[in-house]
Amino acid sequence: MRRHRHEKSTKSICLIICAAAAILALILFFTGGNKGEGSVAADAPDVTSAPSPTAPQPTETPAGNAIPTVDRQAELATSKKKNPNTAAWLYIPGAEVDDPVMQAEDNGYYMLLDENGEYSMWGFYYAHCENDLGGRDKLDTNTTIFGHSASNCDVNGPKFTKLYRYMDADFVKANPYIYLSVDGEDLIFQITVLFITDIEFDYIDPNPTGSKLEELFQTVERKNWLDFDGVSFSEGDTILTLSTSCRKYDKTNSGNQRLVIMAKLLPAGAEAQKFSVSLAADPEMP
Repeated sequence: MRRHRHEKSTKSICLIICAAAAILALILFFTGGNKGEGSVAADAPDVTSAPSPTAPQPTETPAGNAIPTVDRQAELATSKKKNPNTAAWLYIPGAEVDDPVMQAEDNGYYMLLDENGEYSMWGFYYAHCENDLGGRDKLDTNTTIFGHSASNCDVNGPKFTKLYRYMDADFVKANPYIYLSVDGEDLIFQITVLFITDIEFDYIDPNPTGSKLEELFQTVERKNWLDFDGVSFSEGDTILTLSTSCRKYDKTNSGNQRLVIMAKLLPAGAEAQKFSVSLAADPEMP
């Protein structure tokens, strides 16, 4: 009898250990095993969903004309009523993103929760927990929004998988702007860099200053896939960063590489400027 109880106890302990190991494996998969920057979202399983309905596209603005803002204040207010964790509204016409952005006290909270706080393998778009999205004058130097992407990198895939469309210079030329609505203000950002990096590079620091800011600009310039004439970063710019997991060039399948797009905030009433863009000849890769 004692032997039977002992065997049952041993089996129970083994089951608990196996369950704990499985949970740890899932955590490592979704964070890339990186405790210091677990804020960077990894991709969910390799599943491609049907493309979401295309959001209304802003008309192309001729150079010299004011770039129209996109008003999402009503949608933002409605989302805030449903979920107080709503921090902003993100509209990326070229990536078919027209959704609220959540923000929690830690960056892992919305990795497996949707905007209603319910389980979703694709999680939801969420802002860095240390960012202030209170308005144009309150934004940090660098505001980061994370989102999942499919590991097959299908440009018609779910969530931030569609950001892979911006690896085409002609597409960037036709879709240069990202729109972010915060309380009372509708902001416009112009895409400035796109790069692939590993998570050792700290591109999500909310407020780099001095030599650290200079190093950030120098590093993203070396990594940039987009060779612009007429668009660049300068000291004093306010940056919006979009980050998602990238398996496309991850030869060891480490889960530690990211596709990153950075865009700079344009002044209120900004006019469209002439620019050209092509793919860089030899961007620095991880």
